[in-house]
Amino acid sequence: MPITYLRNLTGRVRSPRANRQLAGYLSFVAGATNAGGFLAVQQYTSHMTGIVSAMADHLALGQVGLLLQGLGALLSFLAGAATSAVLINWARREHLNSEYALPLMLEAILLLCFGLLGGNLGNHQWLFIPATVMVLCFIMGLQNAMITKISHAEIRTTHLTGMVTDIGIELGKLFYWNLAKSDEARPPVLANRSRLRMLATLVTLFFFGGVVGALGFKQLGFSATLALAALLLVLAFVPVVDDARAHGARLAANGRKWAREVLRDVHALWLAARDPRTPWYAKATALLVAGYALSPIDLIPDFIPVLGYLDDVVLVPLGVMLAIRMIPPDLMREYRAAAVAAGQRPSSRVAAAVIIVLWIGGAIVMAALLARYVPWLRSN
Repeated sequence: MPITYLRNLTGRVRSPRANRQLAGYLSFVAGATNAGGFLAVQQYTSHMTGIVSAMADHLALGQVGLLLQGLGALLSFLAGAATSAVLINWARREHLNSEYALPLMLEAILLLCFGLLGGNLGNHQWLFIPATVMVLCFIMGLQNAMITKISHAEIRTTHLTGMVTDIGIELGKLFYWNLAKSDEARPPVLANRSRLRMLATLVTLFFFGGVVGALGFKQLGFSATLALAALLLVLAFVPVVDDARAHGARLAANGRKWAREVLRDVHALWLAARDPRTPWYAKATALLVAGYALSPIDLIPDFIPVLGYLDDVVLVPLGVMLAIRMIPPDLMREYRAAAVAAGQRPSSRVAAAVIIVLWIGGAIVMAALLARYVPWLRSN
């Protein structure tokens, strides 16, 4: 699928055509998941009307265990719908392109886990059936709420009762015989043919999805859901990547800004350490932190993986924060302004000499320890 097509299909900017196309994909996935789930647990998981009716029957018959299973399915559907609303509204407030792709990504991950773990759970029937029903009901609620919010409650992908009802309404209007003369008081009864085609298409796709899901589960077992997960991942991929790239660019910009501020504060601490107005304890801390940060040689060389950047990324910023807290705010503002005006950053050769001495001392200690505790060195 072209990148632009996928971006328009599941991105933040919507169009009626994109809504109908996305609903078609999701109807197919819902039909496949519902039919495959029935073969797995002998229960349809998108039919909340049937589940609530079954709960009433179980209550009347005193079957408390089955009643609780139905309640778990109902609450899972509700939780899926609520999760979809939370993800969409959060992404909308954050101005993300993946506003509607995030629920699809979560649905794909759940189907992927179901396909990979379903075979192992099959050996634990007491856990397998309730867990499967709850996961699939969660997925149905997640998907139905997402397409509902996209289309402003005009399209459903799992609620076939509503869709078939709407088809019947449109057919009734289509075959209505307008015998009387029409006027403003009595407008003609006309069917919405585009809506009728859309509803018929969604029901058909749900049916064919059910056939594919049932055949896939019959031949491949739980692995059949991996193809559905892959389809949803493809649909959601482009908007999520767009947001990741934009977020990465913002993080990089913020990181560069933070690094400039740390370097400015290091220079300011260097000035503070030389100013008699700075308290002695703050002066000592500022001298220690600024001297190390301005040294041309690091105590931990940068070529050492991970640890080589520990001092620059963690230790120096923490030391800067500690030293700044010890300096009066008015003085610190003055030092920062002077650091910005100076432009060129100083260097500390004394700190570099101290670090070299520490390296030599560490090497001597390490050699002594090796000579003492490594046998073949003692024999030589």
